[in-house]
Amino acid sequence: MPTNLPPQYKKVEERYRAAREPSEKIAHLREMLAIMPHHKGTDKIRAELRRKLSTLQEQMEQTSRGRKGGGHNPYFVPRGEAPQVLLVGGANSGKSSLLAALTNARPEVAEYPFTTSLPQPGMMAYEDVQIELVDTPPVMQAPLEPWLVDQARAADALVLVADLAAADCCEAIETIEAGFEERGLRLVAERDESDPLRVQNERPTLLAANKSDHPDAPVNLEFLLEVFGGRWPRVVMAAGADKGLDPFRRAVFDMLRLVRVYTKAPGKPPAMDSPYLLPVGATVLDVAGKVHRDFLETFTAARIWGSGKFAGQLVERDHQVEDGDVLEIQTR
Repeated sequence: MPTNLPPQYKKVEERYRAAREPSEKIAHLREMLAIMPHHKGTDKIRAELRRKLSTLQEQMEQTSRGRKGGGHNPYFVPRGEAPQVLLVGGANSGKSSLLAALTNARPEVAEYPFTTSLPQPGMMAYEDVQIELVDTPPVMQAPLEPWLVDQARAADALVLVADLAAADCCEAIETIEAGFEERGLRLVAERDESDPLRVQNERPTLLAANKSDHPDAPVNLEFLLEVFGGRWPRVVMAAGADKGLDPFRRAVFDMLRLVRVYTKAPGKPPAMDSPYLLPVGATVLDVAGKVHRDFLETFTAARIWGSGKFAGQLVERDHQVEDGDVLEIQTR
């Protein structure tokens, strides 16, 4: 029976065969499963891919269990409670200056390349939300280092930092994008949440055009926009001169597609200093589960201030919350 596999599948299959790292193979297998059409002609191929995927995942889990207690990996920054965003760019693109300007981290900042040799995290405040930025060593060429791809997969989103002072700023961003693509990770403006397999191989991306105060910046920015256009949301800034930092903070938060929900007890003011962060499209019940696991079973209703038709409206569990909502959860 014919399989009718599209050309895109063949390209990903070639990357899978050339991959050496298990994490890369897993990414390509997931992408092949996502691309493959659903009909009887592909059932056997689909089953074989799932078998290979299961085997590789088990190998990865065994390796992970074996490494526990085996020492700290300096090239990996574990994700904590806060959203994690990776800063990726070429040499001297200004990633470290950006981290220093927006967080309490104190990375070494110099005009010579490779001053960042290991990933370095810092916490950026956006209004009442903390976002972890991770500065990374510069990308000079493809293929990308496996640890960088692993870190990108662990992160919630990426920022591509383009150096507007460099004539080759477009080539640097193209190298990074192609490098991630070769490893099975696509940098997108917005993830396709309707396809769980595809989502695992996509990361929301923001293009930060840095050093806008350089004399060559206008010309290089024009080239950058010609090449990448509207591929990703973008912000123009000069981190070293503290220009464009507020728009950057907002752009990062918007890229994460999160909503802040505040809670209150009956008869008391809301706790406006500690919002719960949830993905866009989350429901009242999702918030209840964040507050306390038991609320998923004991939830009865909630009153909402913000996205309701009126203040204090009684809403059901499937009501979608919006950024800034205040919720009073009722349980039995």
